[in-house]
Amino acid sequence: MTAPAGASRPSQLPPPSQDHYLGLTGANAMATKAVAETETRLLKAIKHNAMVCIHGHVGLGKTFAVHTVLRRRAAEITVRLRYNTGANMNEIRTQLWRRLDLPGQPPQSVGPCDQHIRDALEAEPRVLLIDEVQGLGPKALEYFRTLWGDDARRAPIILVGSGNTRQKILNNPALHSRILDWYQFSPLTPTEVQAVIPAYQRIWADAQPELILYTDDMAGHGSFRNWARITLLLHDALDENPGLTLSKDLIRWVLSRIDPTTRHAPQR
Repeated sequence: MTAPAGASRPSQLPPPSQDHYLGLTGANAMATKAVAETETRLLKAIKHNAMVCIHGHVGLGKTFAVHTVLRRRAAEITVRLRYNTGANMNEIRTQLWRRLDLPGQPPQSVGPCDQHIRDALEAEPRVLLIDEVQGLGPKALEYFRTLWGDDARRAPIILVGSGNTRQKILNNPALHSRILDWYQFSPLTPTEVQAVIPAYQRIWADAQPELILYTDDMAGHGSFRNWARITLLLHDALDENPGLTLSKDLIRWVLSRIDPTTRHAPQR
């Protein structure tokens, strides 16, 4: 699926600088197995006009991976939707209307509103990216299933969520039966941590493998969000105190900031 010739619209995907937790300076995009697996699922969705689901615990890089792939593969045709927990159907329709660049205000009547939305999805290629799916209620999930259709299959739909995302979809058999493919994110393994963290941010470039594993065991837990938080605190500490060096003692100081119950007796 590609955009029509001559078509050009601003991407709804955020810039890469917003992908990393708190905009961590100098953080690099890492080509992990999870990113590659995500790309496989997203390309299937685009090729077959299908629905796929990317899910897993918070902080593991799901949204980052999806954004990275879609920037390369479908930046101009991605319709990015992200709703507050418990969003009602009026909010669901209104945001979708605006993201589709439909003119004016959505009709108050549900039938004409949905018809305009369906017409827009059939008029040109689109990819619907729905993030934070765990916050959507049954009516919203069923609504997106009907928008996708069956014979029409109006647009690929990419569902991304944490927590009970998979269970919510399992509770909707009609939706579940239409999901082509799934991918569940897992924490980085110790081997993956040792492979990717030295290249993740310059602070870790020359760190000893034992120190990286210690940091992961204590607070990283294979989560990029955790590693970004640790790195940000380290970055500030080293900038503010040029005499410091990366050490186990400095890591323990960072851990005491993240978890005040962590003991930290500075070395003298």
